[in-house]
Amino acid sequence: MEFNFNSNSYSFKPRPFPLFAFIVALSILLGLSGWQIKRLNWKTDLISQRIKSFESDPISFVNLNQPEKNEFRKVFVDGQLLNEFEMYMPALSKRGNNGFHVLVPLKTASGKFIVYDTGWIPLKIKEKQKRLLNISKNSQTFEAVIRTSGRKGYFQPDNDTDTNTWFFVEPELMSEYLKMNFENKYYLEAVKNGPNGFPLGNQTRIYLRNTHLQYALTWFMIACGLVGVFFFANIKKIK
Repeated sequence: MEFNFNSNSYSFKPRPFPLFAFIVALSILLGLSGWQIKRLNWKTDLISQRIKSFESDPISFVNLNQPEKNEFRKVFVDGQLLNEFEMYMPALSKRGNNGFHVLVPLKTASGKFIVYDTGWIPLKIKEKQKRLLNISKNSQTFEAVIRTSGRKGYFQPDNDTDTNTWFFVEPELMSEYLKMNFENKYYLEAVKNGPNGFPLGNQTRIYLRNTHLQYALTWFMIACGLVGVFFFANIKKIK
């Protein structure tokens, strides 16, 4: 192909193999960009669904037949916390401070045992003796958020029953550890703070990182750069 520009003549005749490699590479880059756009739409819808569920008015827990299908829904549940069976999950607070989530069994009025995340405490009051005034002892109505059971991340350690340290909520293992029959498909997170301000409730993380647009633009810009490099590498000025 020949063309004129600024009173000069140029030819564009790429060789077969570089042209093939260019088409393959460009297809991959554009495909990655398009895939990130799909991921962007998926993540946006997921965040919207989480927010909608979380901001709905609380309902009675006993009215839900399948709580695991109502993640992030707020509920009222009647029961008693079995505080003698505390479990500790290292975690940052919403403000980024080191501490633990205190997990205890909740025995509901109907006799179910559910893992209950009472909220976050700082490192300095991990020992129960330092927060005796922060423990809910009597049967009462709790406001909580439904969460589905956790899964181990790629870089997460295994839960350690020897030290009673839990890196994600694993009801089946917790059932073995405490000799209780926990509900396996979901657990509950406290909405409100405990007595006298601790543990800190409302630690549910609704918003997810959504960087797919940046990734899509990055792949697209690399594709544009490839087009430019390939074009200028294969044009010759006709003398």
